[in-house]
Formats: sequence, C-alpha cells, structure tokens
Amino acid sequence: MRRQLVNGAVAALLIVALSACASGGGAPFTASYPAATADGNPVPISLVDQTGLVTAMVAAPDAAAGAAVEAVPGSANSLRVSWQGGACDDRSTLVLNAMGGGRYELAIHNHPPITAGFDCDASTVARVIEITLSQPLAPEQLSLSLQYP
Repeated sequence: MRRQLVNGAVAALLIVALSACASGGGAPFTASYPAATADGNPVPISLVDQTGLVTAMVAAPDAAAGAAVEAVPGSANSLRVSWQGGACDDRSTLVLNAMGGGRYELAIHNHPPITAGFDCDASTVARVIEITLSQPLAPEQLSLSLQYP
C-alpha cells in the first residue's frame, strides 16, 4: 500500500512538472556561434520564447554589432540583437518575456565554464543574432537584460 502511495505521488509530481514546463512556450530555438578564439569551441545559443512570437533565430557573426537591438534591413518581422559575451563562455541562454503594454524583455545569460577564473581573462566578444517574429516589433519595444549566472 505504501509503495502505491509513493508511486502515485511521484506520478502526480511528474504530471504537474511537465504541464508547468509546457505552459511557457515550445522547445527553445538554437544556433551555434563561431568560437571566439582559434582553439575555442563554438558557443551554443538557445532562445526560450515565453511569448509565442518567435519563428526563427540565427547567429549573425558577420553582421556589424551596432545598437543592442535594431531592425534587420529588408525584413519587417526581424530584429538584430547584439551583446558582449566572454571569450570563454561555453553557452548563452536567452529568454524572451512579455512585460505588458507591448513591451518585451530579452534576458541574456552568458555561461562561462566553471574554470573560467583560472583559464580566461576578462576580454569580451560581440555576439549577434537575428530573431524572426510572427509580427513586426519595433526595436524600442525590446529591452535587453544581460545577466550572469
């Protein structure tokens, strides 16, 4: 009897956890950014869309890193986002949230490896991505929040 209660509790917890994860949007969009150094590894970038507006994301390493958020020329539904990351980051996670009133925030989490303090200096590198949305969004509607884990 006790085992059935434990199994039931575990199953209920799993159902609640999975439904909570499913309510915030679909699978993250992913891209790979070229390594910052000759001996480095590419940096995986994932974008978690909590708004349902994102239709695509691509790394744009050849695009100039201009303003933090700007329109992509020739694409009404795309925004170019640039930020500074660490030369040794092993991944970046972006989360797009609606803030209300037609405003959005893109939280950017750069993840340095656990040994970064020993192996890396404080140099930064520009990272640029292009996000395609299901509707036009003016650059002024999107603010960036650079966060560190």
